[in-house]
Amino acid sequence: MSLFTKAIPNSRPDINRRQTMIKWPSLVAMALCAAILLPGPAPATPLVDSAPEATVADGIVAIREGNFREGVAIWTPHAEAGNPAAHYGLGLVYSRDRGAGMPARPELSHRHYKAAAHRGHVDSIFELAFQYERGIGTEANTDHALAYYRVAAAKNHLNAQYNLAVLLSRGGDVKPDLREAFFWAAAARNNARIRPRGELTLEKVSRLAQMIRERLPHQTASKAGLAATRLTGQPI
Repeated sequence: MSLFTKAIPNSRPDINRRQTMIKWPSLVAMALCAAILLPGPAPATPLVDSAPEATVADGIVAIREGNFREGVAIWTPHAEAGNPAAHYGLGLVYSRDRGAGMPARPELSHRHYKAAAHRGHVDSIFELAFQYERGIGTEANTDHALAYYRVAAAKNHLNAQYNLAVLLSRGGDVKPDLREAFFWAAAARNNARIRPRGELTLEKVSRLAQMIRERLPHQTASKAGLAATRLTGQPI
């Protein structure tokens, strides 16, 4: 869930790019290795003076009240100390124009997300993947996007699972892999059944899963569905 009262929505991917076939046993390991080998984050430069005496929770309160400059001042020293939640919050703040002399700073948002992602913060891993896919705050890089999406998806991040299913089933510049696409769609459906997120309702995710399943042989779809059950621990 976002640190904001209303989560910033992440729309369905609509950019198609090249992708090679991935075998099941190496899926998660490959994604984890890709994330580890990517370069680490550069230091981020804040817009306002820091407030080291306040807690990360105080920053959340300030942001929810619309006091973005205060929130940034509170979170900055915590981020500099390596706190992933503070980096994530700053990534959200800098992702769009907040008014009051605080324009969007996508490059700074990207650096904060990367810092949090490399400390294992799952929502930041997803946001980083989304930015790599769309070229937000960084050069678009499909390989990085898919690698980070897979890391978040393997940790049962619903949005990451859904986005992977869309990208791998659509075609275009991303080479389709319907088996993997259905695996992630089925996992997303399982998670949406118990924890829907924003626009990703059970109905919406189920429609995507059914559309992909109709394009697969029955046995292939069954195996992918069983693998999704093992990942999520929920019935198909």
